[in-house]
Amino acid sequence: MAVLAELDAELADAGELSGQRLEWTAAEAAVRELIACEIDRKTDIEQMYRESDDAKTRVKLSAELRLLEASAARLLKQVKTKLPEPTSRRSQKAARAARTRWERDGA
Repeated sequence: MAVLAELDAELADAGELSGQRLEWTAAEAAVRELIACEIDRKTDIEQMYRESDDAKTRVKLSAELRLLEASAARLLKQVKTKLPEPTSRRSQKAARAARTRWERDGA
């Protein structure tokens, strides 16, 4: 799968930039499998569309293709290959101050 290989390459690049070896989470691995299945299904339906001579069948297949494309796009948005930006020093200080207030008030 070209798409899965590209996702793996993006993850490897992000790992190199961060100096870490990154791996897919279980959820991301499952989503990657769903993406692969949808792409395979889309390929099969495209073949059926090309081979079909019946207008009604082509309309139904066309609708299915559009749904698969939208679904694959949604799934691809769920796979994150970039690490989140580190929190700024200012945010870290604010969070520490808030925790201190909460701990003091709760005691």
